[in-house]
Amino acid sequence: MSAYAAYERALKHDYTEYFARHAALRCHRQLYSAATLDAALPQGWGHLWRLLPAQAVHRFARSGRSSQALALALLGSAVHNDITLKALWRTLGLDRAMRRNDAARIAFEYALDPSELQEHPHVTTIDFLATTPESVASVEGKWSEKGMGTCRCRKDGDGNPNPGNTCASRVAGRTAYWDTAQRDFGLSQVRNSDLACPVSVAYQAVRNVAATRLLSGGRRGAFVLLYDDRNPYFRETGAWPGWPALLSATLSAQTAGFLFKAISWQDLVHTLPIPKDVRQWAAEKHRLG
Repeated sequence: MSAYAAYERALKHDYTEYFARHAALRCHRQLYSAATLDAALPQGWGHLWRLLPAQAVHRFARSGRSSQALALALLGSAVHNDITLKALWRTLGLDRAMRRNDAARIAFEYALDPSELQEHPHVTTIDFLATTPESVASVEGKWSEKGMGTCRCRKDGDGNPNPGNTCASRVAGRTAYWDTAQRDFGLSQVRNSDLACPVSVAYQAVRNVAATRLLSGGRRGAFVLLYDDRNPYFRETGAWPGWPALLSATLSAQTAGFLFKAISWQDLVHTLPIPKDVRQWAAEKHRLG
């Protein structure tokens, strides 16, 4: 996609310029990456990395383009300012359902147990999970990614989503995926080997919705997509409507107690109770706000 290539070049240029202005933070091998994990976050906020399991830190977390570092800085500092996360629930339209000012229980890179969605060897991991006695918000944070994740069958060599093939047996046996695909996405619950896999392209969205429903346990559940509104995979580009619009249209006929919400970082930064120094960092480094 030529639009994405232009977007990617602009990001690399912006982050290279940022680290040129802050040379003490820059990695000596990568012009748009930080030298350390602490340097990838706003000054004085390096402790936020302790909110992540050590094994869950992404390989490219120090890059200026890291959605993990961005989510940790903005959501982590917002929770530091208001543990109830009232602003997030209000943005999701769930604030009226909240009966108490309970502190939200939060987790970054929350990994489901393999038994919960019959997943092995790769389990669904939630970028940011917030729960209260009334509601559960499962947040997927995107920044410069090329859309939503697809299945790994072909990469792992035990299945293929293309016509004339079959899914990996481990994926075919994940009934929650296929039930979610049918109920929430209007996709076939059964793979026809003569056709392309109905789940592959929407694979990450399907498993995120399945996980949100599971974790909500009867409470109001919200699957939230955070995205960069400049990224061509997440905005209208030619005939492509963008993932937020596509998922909003697909998941509009939600059953009671479940909500999908797509929010750009550009909009969210104005509603979260982000500390002033973090807000200034987001404006300079990521052009947010």
